[in-house]
Amino acid sequence: MGSADGERAFYIAFGKMLADARRKKHISQEMLADELGLTRTSVTNIEKGRQPVQLYSLYRIARLLRTDVKNLLPSIATFERPEQGEAVNVTRSEWLETMNVILDEAIGDKDAQAQHRIRGSQAAHRK
Repeated sequence: MGSADGERAFYIAFGKMLADARRKKHISQEMLADELGLTRTSVTNIEKGRQPVQLYSLYRIARLLRTDVKNLLPSIATFERPEQGEAVNVTRSEWLETMNVILDEAIGDKDAQAQHRIRGSQAAHRK
């Protein structure tokens, strides 16, 4: 895993924690932005993990939310396995195999395609 993956995972996790803490205190993104001297869009980007936070701003955020900085920071596990929070990418054939769809080698063969549709139709009627 590259350091960019770990950094991205950190900011995504931080953003989620910030959003949760902000909502619990009934503070809007706009209110937080005004207090920090940022735009609401910047706060949205921070909460989505797209924009890093300056260290000084982190302390100001913690003060505004009446919490400790450590309560806004993700655990070390975020750096160790960031892929758990990301979408899973699989190929079409892997997905079909997982879904127990039988593919014939000759995918272009009309008979194979027809048999595939018939099997799918029969399975749907059995349910």
